[in-house]
Amino acid sequence: MANPALNPPVPPPNPPIPAGTELWVSAVSPDMTSWAKTILNDPSAYPMFSTTQRWFAGIPVLARVEWHSWTFRNGVQIQGVFRGVTLYKVLNAAQATVEGIDVSHYQGAISWAQVAASGNVFAFIQATQGTGYIDATFAANWAQAAAAGILRGAYHIFYPNQDPVDQAERFLSTLTSKGELPVALDLEQVNAGVGVPLDTVANGVSAWVDYVSANYGRPIVYVSPAYWNALPNKGIEPKADLWVAEYGVAAPVAVGQWGLGYTFWQYTGTGAANGITGAVDQDHYNGSLDQLHAYLTRVETNAGPPHSI
Repeated sequence: MANPALNPPVPPPNPPIPAGTELWVSAVSPDMTSWAKTILNDPSAYPMFSTTQRWFAGIPVLARVEWHSWTFRNGVQIQGVFRGVTLYKVLNAAQATVEGIDVSHYQGAISWAQVAASGNVFAFIQATQGTGYIDATFAANWAQAAAAGILRGAYHIFYPNQDPVDQAERFLSTLTSKGELPVALDLEQVNAGVGVPLDTVANGVSAWVDYVSANYGRPIVYVSPAYWNALPNKGIEPKADLWVAEYGVAAPVAVGQWGLGYTFWQYTGTGAANGITGAVDQDHYNGSLDQLHAYLTRVETNAGPPHSI
C-alpha cells in the first residue's frame, strides 16, 4: 500500500496567473491574512477560481481561490488537495477593481478611517425605510465617511405597501448634503409589503424613481436579478442605473433591460472590513477608478447615456 506521506495527492492544475498581475512575494500583513481567511471560509461567495481585489497600503492586491497542495491544521503543515487563496499584485493600478461597502445601523459604530485605509473607495449608507423610519446611524456615518474621504451614496429601503412619493419625499428630506454617488432605492422581496401585486410594486418603483430624478438627479436601483426579472416592464431601466445583488457567481446574470450593464455589484453579504465589527456587504464598481470618477461627473451633469461596460 502506498504511503500517503511519501505520495501525497496532487492538486488539479490552476489557471494561469491572472493577466496584468504578478505573484505577491512581499510580506503578508495581518490585514491581508484576515482578508484571505474571510474569502477562504465563504465558498458560496467565493467559489473556486473566483477573484476579488482590495487595496493595501496603496497597492491593489488580487486574491484568487485556487487548489493548494498543503495547509495548516492545528499549527501542523499537511499535504494534500485543499481549497486555498493565492495573492497577486495588480501591476496597473488603473485597472484595479474599485471596492466598496454598504452599511446601516446593523454595523453599529464604524471606524471610517480604517474602512478607507483598508482600500474601500465608496460606501452606500442607509438613510430611511418606508415613510417613517430614519436610520439612527445615518447622520454619523454620513459625516464620518466624508471626513475619511469615502465616496458616499445614501439609500432608501422601499416598502411596496406605502405611498412611493411619500417615501421619496421623506428620504430626500433626510439628506443634509448631497453625496458623491447617486442616491439608491433598495428593492428587496423580503421588505414590508410581501404579497403586494408585482404590478403595484413596479408602478411604485417607477413613481419613486421619477420623483427622485426630478428633484435630486438620476438614481440607482438595488435589486436581485430574480426579483427584478419577475416584475412587469414599466420602462424603469432607462431612468436609473443598476446596483445588482448576486452572490456566489463569477459575474451577475442579465437583469431586465439593463442586461449585463450593471454599475455596482453587491457580491457578498458576509464580507469583512477593517473598522467594522461583524459581517458587512461588499460591492464592486463595474470599472476602474478613473471610470468611476468619469461616471460621477456624468451623473452630476446628467449628461450622456446610461452607464454600461
